[in-house]
Amino acid sequence: MKFSQRSNYLTSSPLYIFAKKVKELELKGGKIISLGLGEPYNDTPENIKKAGIEAIKANKTHYNPAAGSLELRKALGERHGVSSDRVLVSSGAKPFLGSILWSLIDSGDVLYMAEPFYPPFLQIAQSCGAKVVLIETKKTGFQLTAESLESSMAGNGHERKNSCMIINSPNNPTGITYDPNELAKIVKICKENNTTIISDECYSNFSPDKDFSLRKFDDDIIVINSLSKSHAMTGWRIGYAICPSELAVVAGRFLENYIGCPSSISDAAAIVALESQPLNDFTEQRKIVHDWLDANGISYSPSTGGIFIFPDFSSVMARKGIENSFDLATYFLEQAGVAMTPGIAFGENFDAHLRISYCIETEKLKEALNKMETAI
Repeated sequence: MKFSQRSNYLTSSPLYIFAKKVKELELKGGKIISLGLGEPYNDTPENIKKAGIEAIKANKTHYNPAAGSLELRKALGERHGVSSDRVLVSSGAKPFLGSILWSLIDSGDVLYMAEPFYPPFLQIAQSCGAKVVLIETKKTGFQLTAESLESSMAGNGHERKNSCMIINSPNNPTGITYDPNELAKIVKICKENNTTIISDECYSNFSPDKDFSLRKFDDDIIVINSLSKSHAMTGWRIGYAICPSELAVVAGRFLENYIGCPSSISDAAAIVALESQPLNDFTEQRKIVHDWLDANGISYSPSTGGIFIFPDFSSVMARKGIENSFDLATYFLEQAGVAMTPGIAFGENFDAHLRISYCIETEKLKEALNKMETAI
């Protein structure tokens, strides 16, 4: 069978390949502590689960509108200070990467984003035909700066042609919250250069300023978010986008044709979730990881938000004769029973890094770090 050229961009990321390896080991009886997946350990709160159950009992089991129920879109609009016609709801946040980029990007248009990056950003953008320009952040402690954006634009002959930029803060995989002053400058640069900003704010609940959104700088900025992390609803698959109403119409067509509609049951539960207190930040866990990295002489940029940190394990690799991040993650999995994500999943320049997800119970986290310390 012959496959399209477009399908070549949609490869299996090391993120998912390694997660499958971990799952296979668990099915064989392996006792693994996972610091790999970006999923809080918390179960969905009882009132939200009850809302889902009540929706089933009330026979809310039929097709939902493609953009989500009007009640949920109104609730999200009120939260973000926009009308419901600027809100789209779908099965998680990821469908919006495709629907929005397919709506805005033509083949050859430029997409700017910082590296390291969340793998689907790159693959979906390339499948849309975008020319992806990666912005280097390692030298600035993974902070995205206006200077680095201007340098990337100049280096790629940007002349006010159509382009987009994805900004992800707090960042996956680094756990860095971008400096608001730099973000204000970046928004100004993008506006001057006809560059549409797509702001992935799925970890905003775990940032120093929980109410911060890039939209404070420009009402036309597109925001993608979800309830997965903030309300422990990863399995419910409810995400949303705030965008200009004309884009909501076009991106909505993509959702209609490719996704269908979000679950009516999850939709009902999400309405109750928005009236509920979100999860607390993982401040204690973050400090525990920082202290452990310091004690073991492992280089890192401190996590300032989100649920991740992205240390450089070069010193450990040199001692153990390990050549790449996949083998390093395998070493910790087999020798310590601790799962982390290989850095190569987030860009080819990060093959000495591992992504640590610290959103687990404090005692479990300490146990995992003790096991890792024994292994190194």
